[in-house]
Amino acid sequence: MGRFARAAAFSLFIIGLYTFYSVFVIPPINPGEPPSESAASGGPATIEELLALGEEVYNGKGACSLCHTRDGGRAPALDDSALAAKARFSAPGYSGKAADVESYLYESLVDPSAYVVPGYGVSGTDDRVSPMPGVRESSIGLNDTEIRAVIAYLQSISGAEITVALPGEGAGE
Repeated sequence: MGRFARAAAFSLFIIGLYTFYSVFVIPPINPGEPPSESAASGGPATIEELLALGEEVYNGKGACSLCHTRDGGRAPALDDSALAAKARFSAPGYSGKAADVESYLYESLVDPSAYVVPGYGVSGTDDRVSPMPGVRESSIGLNDTEIRAVIAYLQSISGAEITVALPGEGAGE
């Protein structure tokens, strides 16, 4: 077998590996999906609808589940994010302005570099810069209702008290 044929075979093998990985390992997302009916009609009317919207955004448009898997993956697992928040916003490396769990989670979504969990920062930044984009300005483009829904969902899966107010109740950023 000639040198060219071996190089071509190797290239096809590598392309096959990348294709397999992208099809079977990386979970699919559909960021172009229209917002749910509750989001389109002015927002969820009950806590249950808010949590359902939060889970929908977390696994879909928000693309959170691509990196934040239960085993940690490329980013910390978020199962205990609301419970760990108090320790994080009082940690020495914290540079944000949050004073409570809800505002910390909000800040973590819109300004992820305010606190980077040790070991998950951009390489060479001493965990001062997060690889996560802000969910408002980036291609993710979450609105305030979707951000609050994700916060409620994170509080729910953490077993913490849900402190997020429904749209029209006067709370939120």
